[in-house]
Amino acid sequence: MTSRLSGPEPDHDTDAHTADTPIVIVGLAAPEGAPEAVRRAEGSGPVGVRVRCAPDGVAAFFGDFVRRASRERLTALYLVWAALEDAGIVPGSLRDTDVGVFLARAESGDGDAGGSDALAAIVGGDLRWGRGPRVTLGPERPARAAVESAAEYLRRRKCDLAVAGSVTGAVAVLRRGSTAARAGERVLARAEAFGSDAPPVPDGGPAPLTARLVPLVLSGRSDADVAALARDLLAHVEADPGLSPADLGWSLATTRTTDPGRRAVLLAADRKEAVRGLRAVAEGGFAPLLFRTAPGASVESSARAVHVFPGLGSSRWPGMTLDLLDASEVFRSRMEDCARALEPLVPWSLLDVLRGAPGTPALEGLDVVLPVLFAVSVSLSALWGACGVEPAVTVGASLGEIAAAHVAGALTLDEAARVVVLWSRMQAEAAGEGELAAAALSPGELRPLLDAERLRGRVHFAGTNGPRSALLGGERAAVAEVVQMLAAKGIRAKELNLGLAAHTPGLTVDTTAFLTGTAAITPAPAAVPFYSSLTGGEFDTTGLDSSYWLRNLTSEVRFETAVRALWAAGHHTFIEVSPHPVLLGGVAETLEDLGADTTAVASSGVVGTLRRGQDGVTEWLTAMAQLYVRGVAVDWSALFRGRDVRRIALPTYPFDVEGTDKRPAGVPTAATGGTPAQGADGTGTGTAGLSLTGLTAGERAHAVEDFVRTQVAMVLRHNDPDAVALERGFLQSGFDSLRAVELRNRLNEATGLPLPTTLVFDHPTPASVADLIGELLAGRTEQGPGPDAVQGRQQALLARLDHLEAELLASGLLRDGDHDPGRAAERERVAARLRELLDRLTPDDEDEFEDASLEELLDIADTELNTS
Repeated sequence: MTSRLSGPEPDHDTDAHTADTPIVIVGLAAPEGAPEAVRRAEGSGPVGVRVRCAPDGVAAFFGDFVRRASRERLTALYLVWAALEDAGIVPGSLRDTDVGVFLARAESGDGDAGGSDALAAIVGGDLRWGRGPRVTLGPERPARAAVESAAEYLRRRKCDLAVAGSVTGAVAVLRRGSTAARAGERVLARAEAFGSDAPPVPDGGPAPLTARLVPLVLSGRSDADVAALARDLLAHVEADPGLSPADLGWSLATTRTTDPGRRAVLLAADRKEAVRGLRAVAEGGFAPLLFRTAPGASVESSARAVHVFPGLGSSRWPGMTLDLLDASEVFRSRMEDCARALEPLVPWSLLDVLRGAPGTPALEGLDVVLPVLFAVSVSLSALWGACGVEPAVTVGASLGEIAAAHVAGALTLDEAARVVVLWSRMQAEAAGEGELAAAALSPGELRPLLDAERLRGRVHFAGTNGPRSALLGGERAAVAEVVQMLAAKGIRAKELNLGLAAHTPGLTVDTTAFLTGTAAITPAPAAVPFYSSLTGGEFDTTGLDSSYWLRNLTSEVRFETAVRALWAAGHHTFIEVSPHPVLLGGVAETLEDLGADTTAVASSGVVGTLRRGQDGVTEWLTAMAQLYVRGVAVDWSALFRGRDVRRIALPTYPFDVEGTDKRPAGVPTAATGGTPAQGADGTGTGTAGLSLTGLTAGERAHAVEDFVRTQVAMVLRHNDPDAVALERGFLQSGFDSLRAVELRNRLNEATGLPLPTTLVFDHPTPASVADLIGELLAGRTEQGPGPDAVQGRQQALLARLDHLEAELLASGLLRDGDHDPGRAAERERVAARLRELLDRLTPDDEDEFEDASLEELLDIADTELNTS
C-alpha cells in the first residue's frame, strides 16, 4: 500500500471519539458504467448520480491551471464536484475551509507534479480548500478503504466534511450523522453501506406544494454548457411527473454554483411552464418569462447596481404596490416604518392612502404624492437589498435625491421623512400658474426655442435626464405653447401637471417653514457613495442640509451629468427603483451616447423595478432575472424562505460538453468572427430563431416579421406571438419607456444591430420595425463576413440617412416644393450639424461644405458613405 498524508494534524477535539458515531453519505457520484457503490432498496432506483467524464470539458471549466493535468486528476475533480452538487453543497462555498479528501488512485505515475500519491492534496488545492486531511491510497486499495479512512477521521473530529472514494468507482460526501441532521441534509446511506449490500437509509416522500411562480436559475461557462444543463434538467423533470417546480427552483438556487460566464433564468408557475422554458433554453428558443445573457456578451461577475430614484414626474395611481404589500413581508415592513416616520408630520395614513380608504386624500396634491412616492421608493430599495442587490451607489433626480440620501445612509428615516414632507408642502403652497414639462430634445435644440422673443423670461430650461430628454418650466400658458409647438413638429413633449415651475429661476416659494423644520437635521457621511443631480457628481453627504434641498428645488436638474460621472467611475448597471419607470429611457440614451455596447458587456444597461398596470410580483422577479443575467449577484434562495420546499437530486454540471465553443441551436460561434446576427458564413443568421439563410426576399420579410412578433410578445409577456398585430402601434399596445428599452435591447442582442433607444417612437409599429431590421440585415448580408462586415455598417448608416431625409421632408425643413422661409434659422442649425459631421468624415475637404445647402449636405453624406 502507498499512502501519503498532507496537511497538519488538527487539534484533538475534547469530545469523546467513539467507534459507533454514525457517519452518513449525503452525496454520491460515479462514472457511467461503474459498479453501483450503494444499493437502494428494491424498486427505488439508484443512489447518487451517474456522470459521463469528459476531461476536456473539466479542463475548460476549471481553466488554465489544470490545462496540463492528467486524466486521473481531471476525473477526480469532476467526481468530487458532482458528488458535492448531489449533496446540495455549493463547491465554491467550501473555499478556505478544512475539507478532508480521501482518494484511491487508478494507476501509478500519472505525471502530475508531486507524484500520483499526492492526488488528494492536489485535488484539495485545485478546489482552494483549506488544510484538512489529505489521504491518497494506492491503486491496489478499493474505494471502500478510502471511505473507511474518511469515516475514522470524521469520528475523531479531524474534519467536519469529507469526500472519499475512487476515480474508477465512486466518490461520496460524508458527514457525521448529527451534523447532517442539524443541517437538514438528505441522507443516502450509512458509510458502512458503501461498497456493501447493507440497505441505505430510505428517503422521505415528496412534500406537496401548490405551484407558484418560481425562478429556475441556470449558469455555465458557455452557452453550450447552459444548453446541455437545460437538456439534462428537462429529461430529469420529464422522468418525474411528481417533481415540483418549487423544489426544482429551491434546489437550483441553493445547491449549484453560479458561474460568471453565461446565465439563464426562467420563471415558471407550474410544471408545464417549467418544461417549456427548459426546452427553450436547451434549443435556443423562447419562452415568455425566459431571460438569458446576451449572445456574445461578457459578464462582469462582480457587477453591482446603482439604485436610481426618480423625481417629480414619477407615475402614481390608486392601489399602486398593493400586490407587493400583500406578497412581501420585507416591503410591507419597510412601508410600515415609513408610515410611522410620516405619521407625526401629515394628517393622513400612508397605507390608507395607498389602499384608497374612505376619508383619505387622493394621490393628487404634491403634499400627498411626493411623500408617498418617497416611501414606495425607499421600501422597494429595501426589497432589493433583501434579495442581495444592495446599492453600489445611489443617485436621484429632484425628489428622488431625498430617497437616495436616506438609502445611502446620509439621512435617518425620520430626517428624510421630515425633509420630504416640508419640501413637498412648500411646493404645494406655491402651486398655481406654473408648470414643468419634458421634451424629447437635446439642450442645444431646446434652448434656442426658449430664447424666442415671445417666450423669453416666461419659460426656462430646467435640466436634462438624458441627451434627448430635456426639462422646461415656467408660466403655465407659455409651457403649454411650447409643448403644442413641439407636438406639431412631431417631437414628443408633455406637461407633468405639477402646477409649478420647479427647477427654474421662475419658481418663488416661502421657505420659512421649511428652514425652521429642517434646522435640526444633521446629515451624516454616506455608507455608500451618493451622486448628486444638483452638482452632477459624487457629493459629500454632510452637505445635505436645508440650503441644499432649497437649491435642489430651484436649480437645473443635472441627472444626465451625474449618470455620465457614474459611468466614468465604473458603474455600468442601473436599477430604477420606482413604481413605474421615468428615468430609464434617459439613462439608456446616456449610455448609448457614451458608446456603451450593452450587447457586448452584459452588465451595461438599465433595469426597471415595477410597471403601472402589471402584477408587481411578476415585474419584480423579471427585474431580478434581468439583473442576474447581466452579472449582478442575486440571492435567489431568499425567495424560498418560509416555503414548504425540499431539496431534490439534480443532474450535475455537464462537464462532458467538449470545449466551450458549442452553442444551442440558432446561436452562432464567435470563433468565425460572426457578430450575434451573423452565422459562420456571414449570411445574417441571427440568434433566437431569426434565420435568413437561403430565403427569398419574400420569405426573408416574413421571417423578420415573425421574429419581431416574437420579441414583442416576450416584452408584453404574451404566450402567442401571432396575437401581436403588426400594424397596431406600440403605444396602443401598452408600451412605455421600460418596454421600449427592453424591446430595443432584445432586438440588438439577437441581431447585433445598433438600434437606438428611440426605436419604437421613430418606428411606431412592429411592421415598421420589421422593415427597418430587414433593410439593415439585408445590407449586412450582401457584404459577407470578416473584414467586409464594415460595409454592412455603412449600409446601416445609409439606411439611417434615408430615414433622416424622410423625417426632414416630413417636418418641412427640406426644400421639397414650397417651404417656410420663417424656419431658416432652424434649417441652418441642422445644416451646421451636418457640416460638422461631414468635416469629420472627409477632413481634407472642409471648405467644400461651407456654402452647401441642407439638401446638398445630405447628398454629399450619402455619396461619402457609399464610397468610403
